[in-house]
Formats: sequence, C-alpha cells, structure tokens
Amino acid sequence: MARLNKLLAALITAWALSIPVQLSAQGNVVEPEAPSKYVEELLEEPKLELFQGFSASFDVFSVGQKLLTDYGGFEAALKVNLYNTFFPVIEAGLGSCDHTDGNTNIQYKASAPYLRAGVDFNLLKNKFQRNLFYAGVRYGISNFKFDISGPEFVDPVWGGSEPFSYKDISTTSHWFEVLAGAQVQIYKNFHMGWTVRYKHEISSSKNNYANPYYIPGYGTTKGSSAWGATYSLIFDLNWGKKKTSKQHVISETTGEL
Repeated sequence: MARLNKLLAALITAWALSIPVQLSAQGNVVEPEAPSKYVEELLEEPKLELFQGFSASFDVFSVGQKLLTDYGGFEAALKVNLYNTFFPVIEAGLGSCDHTDGNTNIQYKASAPYLRAGVDFNLLKNKFQRNLFYAGVRYGISNFKFDISGPEFVDPVWGGSEPFSYKDISTTSHWFEVLAGAQVQIYKNFHMGWTVRYKHEISSSKNNYANPYYIPGYGTTKGSSAWGATYSLIFDLNWGKKKTSKQHVISETTGEL
C-alpha cells in the first residue's frame, strides 16, 4: 500500500509539471498569455566629455581682510573643467598694504598686481555631481615696488642723524602653495566655495635697504612660510560645454528598437 501511494504521488507530480496550460474558471483550457508589450530603457555607463566648461570666481575674503586689517586686496580666478576631475586655474589680483609698526614706527606701503597658476584635482568619487572637494597646487609671482619710512636714524658713535625713508624699492617674489578646498552648488550655475592654503616663499630679490614686509598675493613675510584662505563666489560659464553622453535603447517584444 505504501508503494502504491508513493507511485501515485510521483505520477501526479509529473503530470502537474508537464502540462503548460491553465484552466479557466469555466473549465476551458487556456493557453498561457503572451507577455504584454513593454518598454525598457537601457542606459550605457554615462561618460563625461573632456571639456566641461569654465568657471569664474571672485574672492570676498581678501576684500574683507582689506576692510578689517591693514592689508588685503581684490582677486578673481578663471578655471577650466576637464572631466569634472582636473581644473587648471589662473588667479590674478591686486594686493595692497599700509602698515605701521607699533614699536618702531616704521611704515610700510605696497600696492601691486600678482599672478598665480596651478591645478586642482577633484577628490570625490562621484564625478557627476555639481559639488566638489579638491586638493591643488599653485605657483605665485609678484613684481612690485614698496615704500618704507620711519624715524631718523641716529648714529650712536659719531652723532648726527640720517633720514630713514626709501621709495619705490623694486622686488620680485616667487612662492608656491598647497591647498584644500570645497565648492557647493547654491543655485543652478552659482556656487560658493573656500580654500585653505599653505604658502612657502621660494625667493625674493634682494636690495640694500630693506626686505619686504608684505608680498601681494602671498601675505606678510614674518617667516619663510604663511597660511592663507579664500572664500569665493563662483559662476559657471558653460561656453562650448557638451552634455553628458548617455545612449538610450528602447526595446519591445515586437523587436523594434
């Protein structure tokens, strides 16, 4: 009897698996319905074009620094976007200083343009978003003249005094910068961003009178290195930019593409 039950169960199972038809509620045999038409969008891996446009920026930190301290200036930058990964950049500005030392009463004045050039690298893994976190390097140069003056110099041995006042002392300074920064989209093509910069002076031309207290674009020269920052208003200029290429493939059960 047990063998008969097992044989019966096996036959029922084989029968159920071998019949590719369905029974309707009325008992009629109904062929399986053909799948309905569908539309499927297949997206290839999106690719970024090489050229992703320009961006122009204006540094408001240097303006605020000029209003609150005795040095600062105006600075603008133009940056090229390549693959949203590499960003060659040129920064240009006008730096000025009018400082009087409280202990020696020596006054220092300078006002001159400066130029920096370098590249930034986007550290974010997702290169398709509009926000950035990046690291970069810069080379800076400024050819400028400065004035320095102070109390008359008194000769402690022979007596007498000499005026201490020199104008238009010509100097050329070079330096490099290493920086980290971020940029956040505020609205469409408008962004805001900041950088923190470590600066190291490479060289400054020497003179017989005094070393510069301030270098336009670099800052004060209290040591061979300095720290700086920017906070910028950034505008995308999408001249010549191509859209991200995505191929859409439409397929149906009819075989049409």
